[in-house]
Amino acid sequence: MAASDEVTASVIGTCGVICLNKASKLNALTLPMVDAIKAHLVAMERNEEVQCILVKSSSAKAFCAGGDVQAVTESAQSKEKSDYHRRFFFNEYVMNYLIYSCSKPYVALIHGITMGGGVGLSVHGRFRVATESSLFAMPETAIGLFPDVGGGHFLPNLPIQTST
Repeated sequence: MAASDEVTASVIGTCGVICLNKASKLNALTLPMVDAIKAHLVAMERNEEVQCILVKSSSAKAFCAGGDVQAVTESAQSKEKSDYHRRFFFNEYVMNYLIYSCSKPYVALIHGITMGGGVGLSVHGRFRVATESSLFAMPETAIGLFPDVGGGHFLPNLPIQTST
C-alpha cells in the first residue's frame, strides 16, 4: 500500500479531513505517512475554504498505535547506514509542531488504540474527542524511557485522572 493510500485527505464542506488508512498495522506511522500528513496539514492551512481540520482513522480498532517500531529499529540497526530513523523522528516532531501551531481548529477523533505517535497526532491539536473504547498510552514510560512527542509536557497536564 502506497503512502497516498495510507493517509487520505479530502474537503467536506468547510472541513479538511485527514484519514489514517493502514488498519492492518493499526495505523502505525511510517515516514511516508508522516510526510503525507504534514503536506495535507500545510495545504489545508493555506486553503481559505477550509475552516477546520479533522483527523480520524478508518480502523475500528485503532486511531494510531504510534510509530512503526519495526521500520525505525531496522533502520537504526542497519549496517547500510540508513538515516530513516533520524528522518522519521525529525519529521514526526515537525508534524507535531504543525498540529500545535495550526491556526485553524484541529480536531482529533480518537477511538481504539492511541499510543506514542498517535498520542502526538492527537494531543497537540486544539480539540480531542475520545470514545469509550479509547486506549490512550505512552508505553515507553512503563520501561523507564522518557516519553517522546512532547509527553514530558502534556502528560502531567492532562485534565483527566491517569494511572500506570
